[in-house]
Amino acid sequence: MKILFAIHDLSYADHVAVAYLSSIAKQLGHTTYFCTLTKEPFCNLDLLTTVSELKPDIVAYSINIIGFQKAVELNKEAKKIHNFISILGGPQATFSPNTFSESGMDVYCIGEGEYAFRDFLICIEKGESFDDIPNLITPVSNNPVRNLINLSELPPADRDLILSSTSLSKLPKKTFYTSRGCPFQCTYCCNDYYHNLYKGKGSVVRKFPVNTLINEMLTVKDRYRMDFIKFGDDCFVTKVDDWLLELCDLYSTYIKIPFNCYLRLDTVNDDLLSVLKKMGCYSVHLSVDSTSRYIRETVLKRRMITDNLIDKLKLIKSYGINTWVNYMLAIPESTLQDDLDTIKYSREGKVTYPNYTTTVPMEGTTLYKYTVEHNILDTTDYQGDMSGCNERSVLTSFSKKEKDIRFNVYLLGAFIAKLPNPLYKLFLSLIKIIPPNKVFMWIRKLLYKYYVENKIFKLK
Repeated sequence: MKILFAIHDLSYADHVAVAYLSSIAKQLGHTTYFCTLTKEPFCNLDLLTTVSELKPDIVAYSINIIGFQKAVELNKEAKKIHNFISILGGPQATFSPNTFSESGMDVYCIGEGEYAFRDFLICIEKGESFDDIPNLITPVSNNPVRNLINLSELPPADRDLILSSTSLSKLPKKTFYTSRGCPFQCTYCCNDYYHNLYKGKGSVVRKFPVNTLINEMLTVKDRYRMDFIKFGDDCFVTKVDDWLLELCDLYSTYIKIPFNCYLRLDTVNDDLLSVLKKMGCYSVHLSVDSTSRYIRETVLKRRMITDNLIDKLKLIKSYGINTWVNYMLAIPESTLQDDLDTIKYSREGKVTYPNYTTTVPMEGTTLYKYTVEHNILDTTDYQGDMSGCNERSVLTSFSKKEKDIRFNVYLLGAFIAKLPNPLYKLFLSLIKIIPPNKVFMWIRKLLYKYYVENKIFKLK
């Protein structure tokens, strides 16, 4: 059978989840293809044109919440061109399974999809019903998820599926995942939902075998440009163990490429940083979220009790590793001073680039339930996803003036943190007086581009 995989957009990184599904399909003797919903800078293979030319037997969508409506509309148009079976997986199906009836899809796949997709393809090829397959939602059934997958059993990811057919092959940065799952359950994150979905179904956090990872990286390195690596795991490591030591040894021997990864700030220590530096760590992503311990622990439930976070940031810097620190603005119950203090926090911690997002409670999370219960969510422009994280707050618990000042922190926080006195104090005063404007947006855009390309990802 001909199977076409479709995603919303590439956004500088190929879709590793689809790469594993493609490997499963190829193991069964099927041929796989790839496209994005519409043409974009990295891919000129759009859904409608590809369906018209390829006439696939199956179109498998991997869609996040933001791309859902477009997928629904284009799937309807594509079925007018050619009759195929449609299956939709990814965050949309997993976290919003109630949208199945309105989607027009033949099947939803929730949670980890490899084995469900395998069984689905076998049933189609045999002409049998797939209504009882675990993880699948069909017009007549809503099946529970199966046990979580043993990652060592999966075939190598088919990275060629996307890299060979898009301009991502020429970009300097490539993304890899060393694990699945996050050990933490912050209230604003979908991992909270995921832990509950798979309760009693196995360990949520699992690591790929080191040899599997090294072979995958070597394959991509041999075939495509790869000057920098991003490890996209929610949390790359929390401690030094045998797995990390083995990865360090083989990575520094065979890969030898600078990389970026996500760390949990309160787990950082000299032992961990020494190993990461030996591997070639160039930068790390970290989340402080709020300077208020009460907000972090009570509202967001980050369980990050450490009081010496600034010392941890300085420690990372002492190893020559650049830091990207994310702060969430306009968190429920937070004060305006909490958000303004993030700028001072970044100066004291010598943060390379402080990044800001406006708090948007994603539907299905504990934080979303909190805003609904307290009636503080303005649903006028709310999309149910994270699409408003670069805008003013959608929470009604803050005044318009407060929202403007917090949005100015989003725009100029990173810039102000770099300023010497007295400019530092001057701009702290100005963002409380001057409304957000195009000049502030221009400053943020330039600063963001410079630090991402030069200090966080080594792209030039």
